[in-house]
Amino acid sequence: MNSNELFHQLQLQIWDVTWARYITEELFSYEWWGSLVLLVAFYAIWLKLLDKARTFEILLFGSFVAVQAVFIDIVGFSMGLWQHNIRLFPIVPGVFPIDFTVVPILLMFAQQYGSSWSKYLIWSTLAALFFSFGISPGFQFFGIKAYYNWNFIYFFFLVMAVAITSRVTIQIVEKTVQVNSTHFSSSKNFFPIPQPTAKHLPEVKENDKDANKN
Repeated sequence: MNSNELFHQLQLQIWDVTWARYITEELFSYEWWGSLVLLVAFYAIWLKLLDKARTFEILLFGSFVAVQAVFIDIVGFSMGLWQHNIRLFPIVPGVFPIDFTVVPILLMFAQQYGSSWSKYLIWSTLAALFFSFGISPGFQFFGIKAYYNWNFIYFFFLVMAVAITSRVTIQIVEKTVQVNSTHFSSSKNFFPIPQPTAKHLPEVKENDKDANKN
């Protein structure tokens, strides 16, 4: 058996253990319901406070945050730095509700209320502190997630890095869209589409009509 086949067999064994644990210990447990309530509460608050006029921009920003959060979660899990003990869905790692809910929504609030960079950094700092020393220790306390040789201060710096990267990315995207929109409008004005000229039809006199009939 080569290494690829061995790895695949190990994956199947891990899935068997994951599914059995999920069905017997995780699904519908108190911690599972707590995670679900937290997820619903975060989304309800976000929808209530969302600036509907900026929905597309804020959702795009949140998607940048979520991609980075999932990547960090996968790296940390692969390195054995943390373990998801309670998952909403039987997938490894359990990216709900942190990566797709808590971190993106906290930073989307920072994006919405941080009109300037200084205000944004203040909101992002508050979000990073809340996640690093509130949400994460809470998950550990209730046994939803376990950490190994990990200091929660590291999360603060990771969240701040994600916040800055996402802000810069969304500004670059907005700038690119504005420039391309301007160029597109200018090109339309510079190369107008010619319209066909309507020709005036000659009037037919009554005498000509009678002559044609004869």
